[in-house]
Amino acid sequence: MTIDKHAKHAARELAEREGISYTAARRQLTEQPAPASPAEPEDRFGGHEFEYEQHTDLFKCTECEAYEVVARDGDGPITRCPGLVGYGADTQRVYLLLTETQGLSYSQAAVLSTTIRSSGIGRAPRFSWRDGRLLIESAPSVVAELARRIHLLRATAEGRQVPVVASVEHLTAEAGLAVIAANRAAYVAEYGEPR
Repeated sequence: MTIDKHAKHAARELAEREGISYTAARRQLTEQPAPASPAEPEDRFGGHEFEYEQHTDLFKCTECEAYEVVARDGDGPITRCPGLVGYGADTQRVYLLLTETQGLSYSQAAVLSTTIRSSGIGRAPRFSWRDGRLLIESAPSVVAELARRIHLLRATAEGRQVPVVASVEHLTAEAGLAVIAANRAAYVAEYGEPR
């Protein structure tokens, strides 16, 4: 048997023994921790956000829509996620640091992240929210349009329509990653290492 046939056989046996899907068994057998970088300490999946897709029995990235088996390309390292489809394959990143308007309820502020994500041209990465400020990742080619859309967002506070964000600050990739690192450090100090 070839190495690949051995791996497939072992995955089938594990799936049967543990009562899990073949894909989950294959992933469990091939998953090896990648070396952590200082900017992304727990990112073993190359920036991909994989979720299980039941009808295909595969894991699909919610960002770039690639399947994990394609992103992994065999036994080699996982390829970096190019980001949201709306980024137009622009692999550079920039960030917007949003300061929420005072007086908004938590639910009104939380809708901000969902609204931005549904635009397809921005997202809130892990550890992006702290002390009334939300960090949004985007691509240089679409960040101006995203900022324009954010300025148009309104909510009702104290009986009147107000902007959802009080300010929008443009950050470089390095500055955005520094905010994520600081937010992560604050999270770890308060709650411990994420699992």
